[in-house]
Amino acid sequence: MPGTPDKPEWKKLGRISFDDALAIQEELIEAYRRTGDGLPVIFSLEHDPVITCGRSTQDSNLLLTGDEYEKEGIAVRRIDRGGDVTYHGPGQVVVYPIIALRSHGLRAGEYVHLLEEAMILTCADYGIDAFRRAGFPGCWTEHGKIGAVGTAIKAGGITKHGLSFNVSTSLDHFKLIVPCGITDFPVVRLVDLVENEPDFEIAENILVQHVIDLLSD
Repeated sequence: MPGTPDKPEWKKLGRISFDDALAIQEELIEAYRRTGDGLPVIFSLEHDPVITCGRSTQDSNLLLTGDEYEKEGIAVRRIDRGGDVTYHGPGQVVVYPIIALRSHGLRAGEYVHLLEEAMILTCADYGIDAFRRAGFPGCWTEHGKIGAVGTAIKAGGITKHGLSFNVSTSLDHFKLIVPCGITDFPVVRLVDLVENEPDFEIAENILVQHVIDLLSD
């Protein structure tokens, strides 16, 4: 049985390209494999506009060509996480926990559940009733999907990628894809569900603190 897990170190990266954030994750994972030190860490950030395609992405869910996305100022990356296509951009809190699952006594499914729970608790802090939807990972409200989960579990049970939570993200960019391959439910944002415009940094702090608390239990 694992002992009490270490409290994750939280590092804010601000606005950063997907490629740079990916390199930071991979460097940390490689360093941990060499030394056995340096985890757990949580990165929080905003991405420059990017569409990421997980291992289950259907090309039909990309509604533009690569050149057309480039003209829109949106990068396209095919990556090693699970799931289908999604969009990341300014106004969206992205959280990448890099942890050793065994140290936290977690299995892959339990870890996804934990990330969903952090977003559900964040919504509750804003007076929003959020929930899971069977068969559709992420965080849902009665108005649509507000948060996505997309992870990769690397050798040794090390996590990579994580979650994204829409605070004031451009919904127009989501219209350039079929988000997560889902056509029956819209994407929504925190800003559209609360009376006063939410402060991005406060929402980021609330969400990350929930992740930290859940991982530290």
